[in-house]
Amino acid sequence: MKAQTFFFIAVLGCFLGAFSARAQAPDTLFISTTQVVHLRFGSELKYVNLGNKAIVAKIVDGSKDYVAVKAREPFDICTSMSCLESTGAMHTFLVAYRESPARLDIDTRLPVRTGGSPEVSAAAPADTSSFSPQSFADYAAMSQELYHLGTKGYGIEILCENIFYKDDVLFLLISLHNSSSVSYALASPRFAVESKKRTKRGLQYEKAVFPKQSYGLGTVPPDGVGKLVFTLDKLSLTRGQVFRVYFYENGGSRNFVLTLSGKDVNEAKRL
Repeated sequence: MKAQTFFFIAVLGCFLGAFSARAQAPDTLFISTTQVVHLRFGSELKYVNLGNKAIVAKIVDGSKDYVAVKAREPFDICTSMSCLESTGAMHTFLVAYRESPARLDIDTRLPVRTGGSPEVSAAAPADTSSFSPQSFADYAAMSQELYHLGTKGYGIEILCENIFYKDDVLFLLISLHNSSSVSYALASPRFAVESKKRTKRGLQYEKAVFPKQSYGLGTVPPDGVGKLVFTLDKLSLTRGQVFRVYFYENGGSRNFVLTLSGKDVNEAKRL
């Protein structure tokens, strides 16, 4: 009888422990090999620890409250990542692989959304600047209004078709025309505010900018057109500054730079 009682108590303890662990489970972060996920914190990061060599993370230079995370290769396990802020706040995430994460920018400073989300179970922002895939599709289908912003080469032409603000969020509508005979696989672009003039030593000023949401990243087939939409925090460029978008071919060398002037950004229309 005592043995049975002891067994029942042990099983009950394991059950309650598992339930408690599940209730207090850290947020789940989905990453891939082709897209970089950025996390923003409330203060400077002092420590980042990864649970497995399948993932790589780096505190962003010039913005110590950001960390960039990416998968080295696809993996089928669930690992972890911990980040320590200078204030002493510790954030721990469960990390899983997903080929196309829905969110590429996560702000841990924002209030927790009730009910969770398919990409980050508790850390996804609940602000009004989050737009649905359907709304992104509607924006991508908008008629072209700008014709002076573009870059081309190797049979690829990239155009900024529209810039506008909505709810103090900057929208960039980009088209990628592939007239070459080879598909173009687009990796995650890099955004930066830079000095207009370059010196022999490089840029006099550079500040990384991270998209809040992205739409349309993928592969554009030969004779195809890809529509891209990016949302960013409101920008205000000073004299001598430009906003550049660096496009990279995934696994290739057909890379491009799209430059927007201060006038293009500061005088963007509002919807």
